[in-house]
Amino acid sequence: MEEIITGVIIIAVGSFLNFIATKIYTYFTGKEKDFFWRNKYIDLLKQNIVTDLDEIKKRIRIVVIDDEDSFPVKIFQDEGYSINKWDKVRDYSKLENGFFDIIVLDIKGVAEHLSQDDGIGVLVDLKEKNPAQIIISYSQHSYDLNKVKFFQLADDNISKPSDYLKIKRTIDNLILTKFKPERYLNALDNLLISNNINETDILKIKNEISKAVSKNTKPDLSKTLSSINGKSELVKQIISLTNTILKFFQ
Repeated sequence: MEEIITGVIIIAVGSFLNFIATKIYTYFTGKEKDFFWRNKYIDLLKQNIVTDLDEIKKRIRIVVIDDEDSFPVKIFQDEGYSINKWDKVRDYSKLENGFFDIIVLDIKGVAEHLSQDDGIGVLVDLKEKNPAQIIISYSQHSYDLNKVKFFQLADDNISKPSDYLKIKRTIDNLILTKFKPERYLNALDNLLISNNINETDILKIKNEISKAVSKNTKPDLSKTLSSINGKSELVKQIISLTNTILKFFQ
């Protein structure tokens, strides 16, 4: 009997030490291991990804920022698109943090209170913070040299006024060609690498996203991001891309 108890104690102590060892290993390397030291990282691109256009339309958020009423918002809403209309930029934080997946942005009269370059200033700022953000330029103004940067940075351009079917083709094409998890995962990789984030922290961020997908919860990035001292803009970018990535799986 004494031998059995001793054996049970040895197994329990060994299991506990093994558990502690895997946690320490994960903490210092960012590579998660299970009890048998197998990798726990989930390849997101091998998970079930939402591809049906009708389902994507329900998940994707679109905002039209235009000081006129030429955009057929009501028709898009009736067709199942989640779309809002602003007559000017109202909540800039929502544009920065990836709350909207597609931004339809007028070039003039929508952001003079934020930038002397108006819509161009907004586009340039958003693309610098998150190059993966999908933005459509929407303007009736001519394509002159002062606006070249605006049109070149945009993912597509719609002249105004345009009818519903023409706009729909443009939006649906962007959804099918650019609203993909690979785009945002690559953008996250490039962002982290370009900011010299070490490999361990990169793995920790990816593991948190993977765990959130597998458990259908929000990722807990607080510990990892706390190590990125003095880079609040970078933290916003990481959270923005993470929020977008999760839309493909949850």
